[in-house]
Amino acid sequence: MASGNKKKLFGTDGIRSRFGEFPFDQHALISFGSILANFWQGKKILMGRDTRESGRYIESTIATGMADQAEVHSCGVIPTPGLSYLLGHSDFDYGLMITASHNPFHDNGIKIFQANGEKISGELESRIEDAFYSRYGNEKPEREQSREDPIRDLPRAHTQEYRQFLLDQSVDLDTLKLKCVLDCAHGATFGIAPLVFRETGLDMTATNTQPDGRNINDNCGSTDLRKLKARLVSDKADLGIAFDGDGDRVIFLDNQGFELDGDYALVMISDLLLNTNPDFIKTVVGTIMSNLGLEMALKQRDIKLVRTGVGDRLVYEEMKKRNAVLGGEQSGHIILRDFQKTGDGILTALLFLRALMILDMKIGDVRRLIVPQAQVTENIPVKKKRELRNWDELNRLIDGFYHQYGDNSRLVIRYSGTESLIRVMMESKHEQIISENLNKFVDLIKSNIGE
Repeated sequence: MASGNKKKLFGTDGIRSRFGEFPFDQHALISFGSILANFWQGKKILMGRDTRESGRYIESTIATGMADQAEVHSCGVIPTPGLSYLLGHSDFDYGLMITASHNPFHDNGIKIFQANGEKISGELESRIEDAFYSRYGNEKPEREQSREDPIRDLPRAHTQEYRQFLLDQSVDLDTLKLKCVLDCAHGATFGIAPLVFRETGLDMTATNTQPDGRNINDNCGSTDLRKLKARLVSDKADLGIAFDGDGDRVIFLDNQGFELDGDYALVMISDLLLNTNPDFIKTVVGTIMSNLGLEMALKQRDIKLVRTGVGDRLVYEEMKKRNAVLGGEQSGHIILRDFQKTGDGILTALLFLRALMILDMKIGDVRRLIVPQAQVTENIPVKKKRELRNWDELNRLIDGFYHQYGDNSRLVIRYSGTESLIRVMMESKHEQIISENLNKFVDLIKSNIGE
């Protein structure tokens, strides 16, 4: 691939693509490992993965590229926040999480972490990307796939530290008298989440805990709640808890099947902190996708909502800048900076349940914490990504919308960082505004760059 026509490696959350295609073909993976080894000579690297069938191959192929220049270990299948936690509590220098999060099994991805458990900076991503393209392009890789696995497996006792960390943040949940259903998405939480919640005393049934390498996120998990809703009805359960494929996000369902997304979790945990942490800095970091209803609910509590771009790394960076301890995304990425350096679905669920207990709330009360404003998102597959700021016709349409409706409406148009999609989100206090205006933007985009 010529450097003048290079495809961007890193998106909003690491690298992500279809397995077997660039950059997840053998050539590119060995080249990528070699580039990392040049950056990390003599360093100790920890890898983890979700349950996709391609995960171990990607680990070993990248490690082949590193050859003898770095010491590579694997902790096997583990949630992304588990890898982040182990990095922050060990002598490893960097970490690679092999996961495509909520995407289907045929995709995979790479998230890169530094020694303290934080994701690497955008600046380092750019340096790695530039080095990759400047040195390799279409050249033959310097090394072939190793016949021997170049990775050392981490002792299981070491990985149990993350489980113990979660238990240390939990309380005796037996007193809640809640019947819960967990949806582990056949993903990275399939082993650890049921164990942790059982040890808290929660009355819990775990589902989608039989990964076969191909069923991760398949009609289940936090991005497809239909089966979980049906299970709540059939089991007469009080609460549904759904994780995504790598366990860094969580969505809740109440006993009526009402979806309690990340915005609700932010309010719940804010109320918990207001009641238990006298030093709580009253700032919560959200994103441009956070509902206006969240902003209003936090304002009632004298808490300021600060918005940033989409992506939990951007949320985390803004939290550090403002010394905030709580932030997250509507999609269920919730960051609790006193505990973790990235979104952690299991930890979020534990604190959500702790809030229910300490605040003496019923699960049916949670939906009343926010009066959500009407919000509709249209995902449009695209054949190319046109520069939005230079798209005059689109920008005139945007300016006209804000001139007429800006006092009580919002519009966000952005490309997905992980898929060939553009997302058009419109939000308003009046649903009629959305019904009358959303398709104007959708039709313009489809006619110009839609598939």
